[in-house]
Amino acid sequence: MIPEQHKLEVQLAFNAYCHKTLKNEASNAHKIMNRRKQRILNFSDLPFDEEFLFSKDELFDPQEDFNINGNWITNKLLTSAINRLSDAYRKVIELYYFFDLNDRLIGEQLQVPRSTIQFWRSNALTSLKHDLEENIDDWSGI
Repeated sequence: MIPEQHKLEVQLAFNAYCHKTLKNEASNAHKIMNRRKQRILNFSDLPFDEEFLFSKDELFDPQEDFNINGNWITNKLLTSAINRLSDAYRKVIELYYFFDLNDRLIGEQLQVPRSTIQFWRSNALTSLKHDLEENIDDWSGI
């Protein structure tokens, strides 16, 4: 009879330990959530006159040329390099960089696996790099 009572005591002690642990974890999660809410400002919490805040990125102007390693890359040079890509590579670059789609969404749209899109994008960027390196001298006078 003593071993059965001992098993029951052990089981009750374990159950009490589990309940206490779960209660403490729930309390910790609640505290973390409240701390996070205090740090994060939601747009829905802003007054109406402050809702339309915006930021202007003054570092990047899409109309300006940019300098990379002493070479000026013009929009015409970049456009011509993109146009020389194969159709699939060009489509992936356009969707990824100009339409802000991720690899999964591009894959769904083009009906190819995500890994293929990632491979095509990597190859397209390598091709663009080589194309720009080869043709930078032709465009430097423009």
